[in-house]
Amino acid sequence: MNHEPAQRPVDTHGAAEGRAASTDELRSWIQRETGGAIVDWRQISGGNRCRSWAVDVDTGSGVEALYLRYQPPRPPSAEPYTVWREAEFYKALGGTRVPAPRLIAVHPTSQAILTERAPGRADYRRIGDQAERIAIARDFVAALATLHGTSTAGMRLPGLDGASTMADCVRRELAAWRAMYDEAGTADPLIDFALAWLDRNVPEPAGRPVLVHGDAGPGNFLFDKGRLTALLDWELAHPGDPMEDLAWFSMRCVMEPVPDFAACLREYGRLTGAQPDLTRIRYHRVFVSTRVVIIRHRNVTGLPANSIVSRALNRRLLVAALAEATGVRLKPPQPIRAPTSDRTALFDHVLNELRHDIADASADAGVVTAAKNAAKVVKFLREHDRLGPTLDAQERDELAALLGERPATVAAGMAQLSAALKAGRVPFETALRFFAASVARDGELAASASGGLANRSFPPLSSSGTDHA
Repeated sequence: MNHEPAQRPVDTHGAAEGRAASTDELRSWIQRETGGAIVDWRQISGGNRCRSWAVDVDTGSGVEALYLRYQPPRPPSAEPYTVWREAEFYKALGGTRVPAPRLIAVHPTSQAILTERAPGRADYRRIGDQAERIAIARDFVAALATLHGTSTAGMRLPGLDGASTMADCVRRELAAWRAMYDEAGTADPLIDFALAWLDRNVPEPAGRPVLVHGDAGPGNFLFDKGRLTALLDWELAHPGDPMEDLAWFSMRCVMEPVPDFAACLREYGRLTGAQPDLTRIRYHRVFVSTRVVIIRHRNVTGLPANSIVSRALNRRLLVAALAEATGVRLKPPQPIRAPTSDRTALFDHVLNELRHDIADASADAGVVTAAKNAAKVVKFLREHDRLGPTLDAQERDELAALLGERPATVAAGMAQLSAALKAGRVPFETALRFFAASVARDGELAASASGGLANRSFPPLSSSGTDHA
């Protein structure tokens, strides 16, 4: 297959409304584009946002391994990130040394793209051999260095022009994410607080913007036989500051740690000839965390169990990133003491049934996954039943100290806090310490459901580990 993908104008919002493409229509389109016959079709993921399939096509001269990514129609939205937009970055990277799959075709009316399917797997956290983990992490760092060193001359990409600085690109990203947050229609004082700080502290580095992956790190690359094979998921790619990708890398290492993150930064500096700017990485850690918290605030997709764990983890990471970026030292949270309730035994009985009578007794992977997700929700509800009244009272007490009056509910107090922050009536450090205590309370409720993630944090930026707040 040597033909070029069909050209189409950049449409960042794409076919927002309309009829969803059927599986048969997508299959027919693939066969028309490739001139071959589909011999294998396996769905890899499915959901509200995007669906993907591994597709094998017999072209007559051999079987080609391809990847189909399809985004179902969605209502009009402030979100600019679509599959068609992603295709523009795949197209721009074609012929470069960046290890990205080659774009084969872009659907003319549906948000669907077809690319080569690189060999390998994405579950970096399951690699047991330490030397292999280190080698793949080094390959990933080399791929980032190659991406950031790739010339953008002649590329036509969203947000790329000859006049913009890195700071201009960051401000455009801030505007996009603020619009996505505003579109949700409900205030979150932590997001308001973070966005205001980001607006005030945009770095102004010298140098031209580079291509930024926008979600770089373990989980978004493939590896095979101990080596990296491809960078995936270019949905959030944009021109910007290369330190953003290093911040994303550190964020993704919370879920899937690399053996020595600080060594990865040193290797990046060796390959690019310039040591990473830790101050800018700290800024972008705040921005990266804010993006993830906004995604959860919008509640576009996700299982309830994942929402519980993600909300607690990422709000805690955002507060930690703000503290680190501003040099504020936060006290470790104190565990909350509260007795079991009359219903604790009932929750434990349901958990035991989910674990032993369903998950352990079933050979169906879907049933096991559903049981485990349900168990996380039950654990959260058990802790909410036990701790909820105590934590609610603490939150209202602290809101009263900030606002000068005790709110009738936590929700009412949070709305008042958003207004006070926007009016500049709460000093930065006072607000940060409130949020630190607030996310610690959220963490208490989600700790049992979160397992090991309850205590995970960003990896240190230096070998001494002194960069942590």
